[in-house]
Amino acid sequence: MRLGAGFTLIELMITLVVLVVLVSIAVPNLSGFLVRSQRQQATSEFITAIALARSEAVKRGVPVTLAAVDSGTEALAGGWRIFTDPQRTGIFNPESNELIAEREAFNTSEVKIGRRGGSPLLAGGKLIIHFDSIGRATTLNGASGATGFTVSVWRAGTERAKEAVCIGWAGRARTVEDKADNDTGGCV
Repeated sequence: MRLGAGFTLIELMITLVVLVVLVSIAVPNLSGFLVRSQRQQATSEFITAIALARSEAVKRGVPVTLAAVDSGTEALAGGWRIFTDPQRTGIFNPESNELIAEREAFNTSEVKIGRRGGSPLLAGGKLIIHFDSIGRATTLNGASGATGFTVSVWRAGTERAKEAVCIGWAGRARTVEDKADNDTGGCV
């Protein structure tokens, strides 16, 4: 007579070991996927904002600025404003500039968007991207404003994923791997 069909203790232990091995392989891959996904989302939003600022400059026929809300060279993760800037000050003033769009800060301190190398274009201590009335990236005085930025995601004080966003003199943005770790090194 055969008793109830079931699993032996050895079969359960082998199944448990296989499960532990699979989980130990999957967890680091999942973590990397989440970090890359967060970087891609931040990069996509940033490039969309750059494209909006450029297209609004062309559409309106006036200079437009994308400016960080906070001061500092990695402050774009703290949010930004896109506004008309006919006086080319780079500073938002609700009385003289029309607000086109605004992005609140990312809901995590793990995302950083800004400049690491080279000299950033600042206005009032805030990082800016300026477009003239025909959509070219320029400085506030009209010189070429071709530049690069880095979008990065940090975990536990360590940078886990980064990407350079390059803005050419014509105002078009593209992404490249930031191998040189200095924005412009990724943009050449």
